[in-house]
This record gives sequence, C-alpha cells and structure tokens, in this order.
Amino acid sequence: MARTWDILIIGGASGSGKTSISRPLSRLYGVDLVRVDDFQILLETLTPETLPAINYWRTHTNLRDEESIDMTVSKMVDTGLVFMLGLSAIIKDHLLENIPMILEGDFIHPELSTSFNNSRVKTIFIHEFSQEQISQNYFIREGKHQAHRASISYAYGIWLKETCKKHHIPVIESRPWDNLVERVIVCLSEDD
Repeated sequence: MARTWDILIIGGASGSGKTSISRPLSRLYGVDLVRVDDFQILLETLTPETLPAINYWRTHTNLRDEESIDMTVSKMVDTGLVFMLGLSAIIKDHLLENIPMILEGDFIHPELSTSFNNSRVKTIFIHEFSQEQISQNYFIREGKHQAHRASISYAYGIWLKETCKKHHIPVIESRPWDNLVERVIVCLSEDD
C-alpha cells in the first residue's frame, strides 16, 4: 500500500480503538508502531518525583472515585501538554532519519499536530461516540467493568473531538469497526 506520509499520529481517548486500528495500519504500510503509553511507563519509572503530571496516574490509583470527571479530563489535557515537547522531538528525529512510524496514544494533544507544517506528518483522531461501548471495550480488554473510567474517557473524547474541530484535524468515528481501516485510508488519501 502506497503511503503519502512518513509520520502518522493517531490520537483519541482510552478505549476508542486507537491501538486496534494502529496495528493493522502498521502492518499494511510496513512501518513501525510507537505507543505513547510506552513513554509514559518509562517516565513514570525513571522520574516519579520530577514529573508529577505524568506520574499522577500512578500515584492517584483511585482517581476514578475521588475526582470529578471534569478535573480528571483537565489533568489528561495537562499530561498531553507535558508529553508534547518530547513527542515533537521524536517525530523530528524520525523525519530526519527517514524512519516512518505510526505514533498512537491517549495523551496526544491535538496541538502536537499543529506544530508541524509538514506534509510528511499526518494526524487523525479516533472517536468512540458511546460511553457504553467504551465500558464494553474495557471489559473485553481488561476483564472488568469500569463505568466511571468509561465516563472519563467519554468526556475526554468529547474534548478531543471539539479541539480537533477547532484545529481542522480529522476525527474518525470508531464504528462501524468492520470498515474502520478503510475509512482511515480514505481520510489519509483525501488529506493530500
């Protein structure tokens, strides 16, 4: 499959289908798949005291019960802003070294894509429009019901969708699942 990009950024809220779509796209285009979650794990492990915004998720394990949805979404947005500088450097390095990749993750702030005025970098966000489906996705993936977590992810997804609209970043609804890959490919080709 011919690609018209070197870096594809795939953002979206937790449980929206980013990883599920990233794997087949990575295989289809023959490029590396890089998960922002891996950087979060690295940073949480190495610097718990110096990066409190990133370590917030590890140090507040009961946040789903303790905080309002709006407060948690705000912390997610802040975490995306913290990640932006490092992710931008990684993207620039991949462009410089000519190493194509797909970068996917929850903490990709929409402004990351606006920092690149480069046709080699494309961005899409995946959106799941049903809180119940997000909850079901968590159950399938992790084997337990997490209704409050799904409500947070749903609210964050709404924020992402609205912010992407302001920045003219394509947002693709995750369902129907059976043609999501094809819809992403069409969106990427229309963006040229």
